[in-house]
Amino acid sequence: MSVISDENTLMRINNDGSAEWTPGGIYETHCDCDVTYYPLDTQTCSVVLSTWAYTANEISLSLGSPVVDKTYFSENGEWQLLSVSGLETSSTRESQSFSRLKFNIKLRRRPLFHILNTIIPVVVMATLIVMVFKLPPESGERIGMSLTALLAYAVYLTLISDNIPKTSVSASILSIYLTIILCLSALTVILTNVVLDLYFNIEGDDVPAWLNRFTYNVMVKFSCWKGTTCCSRRNRVTPNDEDKGISSNRILKLNVPVGDLSRNAKASNEDQVKESKMSLDTAFTDDGTIPEYTWKEIALIIDKCLLYLFMIFVFLATSITFTILGVNY
Repeated sequence: MSVISDENTLMRINNDGSAEWTPGGIYETHCDCDVTYYPLDTQTCSVVLSTWAYTANEISLSLGSPVVDKTYFSENGEWQLLSVSGLETSSTRESQSFSRLKFNIKLRRRPLFHILNTIIPVVVMATLIVMVFKLPPESGERIGMSLTALLAYAVYLTLISDNIPKTSVSASILSIYLTIILCLSALTVILTNVVLDLYFNIEGDDVPAWLNRFTYNVMVKFSCWKGTTCCSRRNRVTPNDEDKGISSNRILKLNVPVGDLSRNAKASNEDQVKESKMSLDTAFTDDGTIPEYTWKEIALIIDKCLLYLFMIFVFLATSITFTILGVNY
């Protein structure tokens, strides 16, 4: 009512009896925000104008051309205006019809700031979790590095949560990704303690038989530990190599004299070839016996398994998250 009674808001009366009234003002409104694809999100906001006190027979609101005059519109540093559309509707209240105008404003968040300050640091910090298992146990810095990565993600999760609109209707994919990485980082701290405890275990303690079997049958093959078939076959000796004198000598790096050799020299050289081949065959083939590992070897094998596992988890989580955000944007 204050707008109508304002003496500075004038009305133009035409000779056909119509009245043109163009009140000016600045109005603040808000709309529900879908934070699923934050920070690469697109929002559609609806602004509804209605005649609250006058029925549609008394005042009928209509859209002009253009729907929204953007003569005095200025670009925003965070949002990009994609489109504006309007619709003439009506609402019913107490058996009375009231005129309404509905404006749909489509906005897209500008990505540069968030890519440089959110996405790139988050991806870079995710690699720190993997590198924890690459650090030698003797360095004494593994616990410090894993805790640093954990605290860094906790801080980033707090900062991003402060910037995201507070709503429980939808969850941000980026927040879910950060929570997953935060859980992996916390798991890294626990597993690092376990590995260090195994690595610095008393040398005299015997390794249980079940752990030897599990290490040999599962972890050694998964981590491509030294002497397993999943390693590079470039230096592997096969049974057919026995008939290839030159090839076997090259693989086993034996210096065989060229020219006339005495029988003793040839016999000695053949024995050396057979012994070397037997040792390599024992290292690369499964003869039914399970080797006995020390606690240090088991700790190093677990380290390599965890390195590969966490590398796979972080890569999959990062790829899926930012593929979804990129496709939506």
